[in-house]
Amino acid sequence: MRMTQILDWRPEPGAVFEFRPTSDRAAMEHDVPPSHFQRAHLRLAAAQRAAEKRQSPWVATTFDLEGPADLDALTAAWQGLVRRHEAFHTWYELTTEDLVGFRIPPESLRMHPVHMGDFSDTDDLRAHVHRRIDEQTAVSRLGTLAGVIRRDTVSTVYFAIDHAYSDGHSLTLLFHELRVRYEAARAGAPVDLPPVPGYLDHNRREWQRSTSLTEAAPELAAWSDFLAVEDGDLPAFPVELGNGKGELLPATRLEYPVFTGAEARAFRAHCARHGGGFAAGFFAALALVQREFNGHEDYRALTAVSTRAYPRLLQVHGWLVNLVPLSFRLPGSSRLTDAIPVAQQAFQRAREAYDVPLHRALELLRDEAEGGFPSIPPMASYADARSVPGADDHLGADARVLTGPDSAAGVSLWLNWFPDRADLVISMPDTAEAVAGVPKYLDRVRELMLAATGVSC
Repeated sequence: MRMTQILDWRPEPGAVFEFRPTSDRAAMEHDVPPSHFQRAHLRLAAAQRAAEKRQSPWVATTFDLEGPADLDALTAAWQGLVRRHEAFHTWYELTTEDLVGFRIPPESLRMHPVHMGDFSDTDDLRAHVHRRIDEQTAVSRLGTLAGVIRRDTVSTVYFAIDHAYSDGHSLTLLFHELRVRYEAARAGAPVDLPPVPGYLDHNRREWQRSTSLTEAAPELAAWSDFLAVEDGDLPAFPVELGNGKGELLPATRLEYPVFTGAEARAFRAHCARHGGGFAAGFFAALALVQREFNGHEDYRALTAVSTRAYPRLLQVHGWLVNLVPLSFRLPGSSRLTDAIPVAQQAFQRAREAYDVPLHRALELLRDEAEGGFPSIPPMASYADARSVPGADDHLGADARVLTGPDSAAGVSLWLNWFPDRADLVISMPDTAEAVAGVPKYLDRVRELMLAATGVSC
């Protein structure tokens, strides 16, 4: 799925309907604590709202359906989906003391279509959807928004949820399952989908494991080495960002096309011949260009990894992602082929810490006197999205991940490999220095990676 900032989204006009959940049962408290990431995310979102600062703590997706949407079938599809997945009927609310969990019995949930109006102007339509996303995902109780823009030739489904309860993989699951349920409902056919685990079980396991960790735990070795450099500070980006205090500033996003599908396969083959994978080639290029820009031989980054460690977790909706410490020292050579195996070994070691929560590692290993940890930590992420359910249909359905206007202290990178291409998305502070410097660095990274495929920029 392409990642698109909502201000750049251009939906064609049409009739807008929302699908609203109701229940005749009262919400009940549950005793499962939020994950470390959920706790940090929900507290930050509340603080940003209280300070009237810009942040969009939600993720969203849009995709097309052929013809005028069948509202009855779509209602049935949404109802089956929200009942099946725990992420859509459990949540946490921030109190003065802590985060308290709630759930609604899923069998009590009913979805109802509501006509929100007919829109004839794209800008007005986008503004309406954006406003409704901000309103609905800001509430604690079932903070989601499901809707459709209905037209004669093609209709566009949209869905948004607080990021605390969904990640990118979950959005691809939603794309696939909703379409399966929709077509079944239109045909009057049953949908035979088994129950799936919920994210609360994952939260429970995370807290049991994280509370058992101590500073001397061998699982923290990679984190200890990572934080031993530069007195425990997180790595700085190799160009000036104009944010010397490391504050959360209004962010801007860029999107770079990196490879065509054929070029991406050629790059992977090149990396494999030299002892690494696609991700290792990406990290090796980032490190080599860092050395060109600032002379640093040591490359360090936080990188995103899935915590869906078992096949049965692949169908779970939730935010099952962790950030792990990647660090390596470049060889004396300036060739990508020599850096790839070094990066591969470092990436393998970093992934071994997939189930050590970032916030718990820092809690154990960083001295409070070292200062606060960035509320939105910078990262360099790679994801192979070619094998997710329905991936071959993403392009034809114009499937997208939508993001809102946000804040950033540093630079975050997402390299995503799709069936037809690989794109790099960048979030960075919207400062003159970052806007001038970051593209120069990334142009050189892309040039180095393309050169490995035999294609010149």
